[in-house]
Amino acid sequence: MSTTSDLRPAGPIVSAWKQIGQILRRQGIGQRLLFYIILFSSLVTLLATAVQLYTDYQRDVGQIKSRLADIESSYMASIGASLWNLDVNQLRLQLDGILHLPDIDAVAVYELSEGVDRPLSIVLGEFKKNQAIVREYAISRDFSGEMQQVGLLKVQASLQAVYARLWDKAIVILLSQGIKTFLVSLFILYVFYRLVTVHLGAIARHLAGYQVVEPGPALALQRKSRQPKDELDQVVDAFNQLTGNLEDAYQHMREINTALADDIIARREAEEEVKRLNAVLEERVIQRTAQLEAANRELASFCYSVSHDLRAPLRRIEGFRRILAEQLSAQGAAERSGHYLSRIETGTQEMNDMIDSFLQLSRSTQCELQVVSVDLSAIAESVLQELQQHEPQRRARFDVKPQVRVDGDRSLMTLLLRNLLHNAWKYSGKKDMAHIAFGFTQADNGSRTYYVSDQGDGFDMAYADRLFSPFNRLHTSEEFEGTGIGLATVQRIVARHGGRIWAEAEPGKGARFYFTLWDRNRDDKQGNDIAGGGQSG
Repeated sequence: MSTTSDLRPAGPIVSAWKQIGQILRRQGIGQRLLFYIILFSSLVTLLATAVQLYTDYQRDVGQIKSRLADIESSYMASIGASLWNLDVNQLRLQLDGILHLPDIDAVAVYELSEGVDRPLSIVLGEFKKNQAIVREYAISRDFSGEMQQVGLLKVQASLQAVYARLWDKAIVILLSQGIKTFLVSLFILYVFYRLVTVHLGAIARHLAGYQVVEPGPALALQRKSRQPKDELDQVVDAFNQLTGNLEDAYQHMREINTALADDIIARREAEEEVKRLNAVLEERVIQRTAQLEAANRELASFCYSVSHDLRAPLRRIEGFRRILAEQLSAQGAAERSGHYLSRIETGTQEMNDMIDSFLQLSRSTQCELQVVSVDLSAIAESVLQELQQHEPQRRARFDVKPQVRVDGDRSLMTLLLRNLLHNAWKYSGKKDMAHIAFGFTQADNGSRTYYVSDQGDGFDMAYADRLFSPFNRLHTSEEFEGTGIGLATVQRIVARHGGRIWAEAEPGKGARFYFTLWDRNRDDKQGNDIAGGGQSG
């Protein structure tokens, strides 16, 4: 609590100082300079005056104490004799002499009351409790070689005269120093006004009237040139250099604006030309699109017609082959005739498979995509189960990564995996244990690369560029059956889903086919494959 009460008086002082600061901020430099000079000089004057007054006070108090010491050394013997003889008049004369000494305003003698009925007491002046120095001296006599106290001398020296002298001196010092400080401050203010303020006003007026469009004459002070240059000259030179740079920049900006205007005109003309070319291009695109749609329709019609026209002769050949086989069987024909009929059956079946593959290739490039979430893992497991059921005598191990989901056309995705897995199964037929795997690898950015791998017959990578061309095969029909359409169909399905496909293989060690799909199977913000099993559930 005491600390809080001690800090309370500082509040009004701080508030008053803030108000003075706000008033000064609204004044000019000269007024503020005058205020700070007077304030600083006054503080110095007060400090010097306090030091001087303290020195004078110590000196005057020292003189009083010295005078009291003189009283003890000069008057005690005579006062003791007068008190012993009870010479009242002599005592009064002696006390009156002490009372007339400078700054002594009260003196008294008291006889000890021990063994005395009516002890003597003489008091001259009035003893005070404040602003005084009081000394008491024991009055002693020699009785048979032993000093005994017979009375007491009490002397009071007043400090009022000391305080009065110090106050008068303080008034004189403060008045004289205040007048001197004020005159010196006025002189400094006048010198500052002549040397600085006048020129600052001229600089301000020049700046207020400066126009970068019409610069006018350079800034110059109305005074004699100085060497070396002072701060105002440096300000003027810096401003003139700044205005010169500003005028150069303004001129450069005007040139740039002119060039920019010309460039804008040229850009507008170019935009108009681009718009015209875009319109022509759009018209051409429309024409080309119409032509392409017509060509696709004709191609679809052609494919249907070819397949229909080819299947009818094949059906007739197959029909006549069966009749002939039945007749030859009934007549007990030679074994070679049966062999020839079997060759005809195989050829017609191959031709029929080729027509089916050709239609699949055509549909993979022309059908409309129906994009849904497709579980590739389920498709792969179903296809592999069908292959195993078709040839139950074969030993095989399948590794299918679970819950691999993508966004795509379900029928095309099924056709894609069916072709790749059929190839893996077919080219692993010579192995004691077939090993077929399906899964994906994921890059740091979240993109996935799917793969189908086997440990079958493989192929030479020197012929890899022929893999995805229709009717091109790297193995003979005697080695492995097929039409050469499956991988071409797979490539077109992957392309329609915004991806690409490639292969890696080594003869006798199997092959691995990689393919990617469009970016809609990946969340770009999180870098996660939203078509994956973890996202689709």
